Amino acid sequence: MKKLLTVILAFLLVGGASLAYAQEAIKVGIVMGLTGPWASIDTPALNGIKLATEEINQAGGVLGRPIELKTVDTKADEGETVAAVIRLVENEKVCALIGYCDTHWVNIAAPLAREYGVPFITPGATHPRIPERTGAWLACFGDNAQAAAIAEYAINDLGLKKGAIWVDTAVDFSVAVCAYFADAMKHYGGEIAYEDYFETSWTDFSSMVARLKEYQDRGEVDFVYVGGIPGNCGLIVKQIREGGVTIPIFGEDGFDTPLLVETGGEYAEGVVFATHMSLEDPNPVVQQFKEAYEAMFGNPPENAFAALGYDTLKVLAKAIEIAGTDDPKSIPEGLSQIKDFQGVSGVISYKEGSQIPDKSVAIIEVKNGKFATIKQITPQYLPDPKIAK
Repeated sequence: MKKLLTVILAFLLVGGASLAYAQEAIKVGIVMGLTGPWASIDTPALNGIKLATEEINQAGGVLGRPIELKTVDTKADEGETVAAVIRLVENEKVCALIGYCDTHWVNIAAPLAREYGVPFITPGATHPRIPERTGAWLACFGDNAQAAAIAEYAINDLGLKKGAIWVDTAVDFSVAVCAYFADAMKHYGGEIAYEDYFETSWTDFSSMVARLKEYQDRGEVDFVYVGGIPGNCGLIVKQIREGGVTIPIFGEDGFDTPLLVETGGEYAEGVVFATHMSLEDPNPVVQQFKEAYEAMFGNPPENAFAALGYDTLKVLAKAIEIAGTDDPKSIPEGLSQIKDFQGVSGVISYKEGSQIPDKSVAIIEVKNGKFATIKQITPQYLPDPKIAK
């Protein structure tokens, strides 16, 4: 009898331990620049991640376990970024890292995560060479796609063929997207009249504006493409228009921020940029996301990066489900098997050997101070990723 009780007790202890393990949270590390010039895109991305986590946990979690976010604001600081990755991996024992909507910060954080054998997924950093260089996965399109989409729109839809390019040489993303844009312009039969250069920290663009106006007045350019980031795009647009430049202004997803209109004011009117999706899309998936986001945060999604954050967490959860485990070594195999995943930002599939999904590009225009969708483009041509450094 005593032996039987011992066996029963042991069984209960093991069963209890298994039950406790089954309820142990799946820890996901989040690194974002919630302070500084990328806050207006990283914060919505984080909110999207939080919303997705809430929905998944309410539905029973993943593999019967809740997801627990471990979030660090790295404050647009390289030292903080490195320290955050180390802390999340070594101390918090996260199974994966999600981070940043800008290439520079992924280039710092993701290689470190790779050294630890922890998968890294970016919601919105778009340099198509990120996987090759850092091992990270993208939940968004590559810069070559968004650059080609604007070039295709400018030439084929508007008949504009002579462009100027403004490159932020301090930002990897800007250098890359501008290089892809120049290549796509050439492919579609356009030309780049000249390139001009600035750095993120600048606040005075008057000399560049004066040069652009001279080219405009001589009829040598009929638009300008700006490789701006969220923190400076509104200021750049404002100074361009105040300087008497009237030609169209085109941008990329760094323009997809409330700051474009908040800072640019009336001068932002008519600006056209490429981004990941339209929040005005009548697709029920998009509209349900908007309703849920507003219910949770008290305001509609600020931009497409909110949807990208949401999709990134959902994709990670799906990968863990496919892998059957949250072991960091197994998650990449789960990610590689994701096909036709319906996200808010579009359908996500990873082709064999690729860590970048094929996705369409939304072309947006500022109308009456709001972002209005012009069209959705799947570019006919994609510049070779190796064109950019």
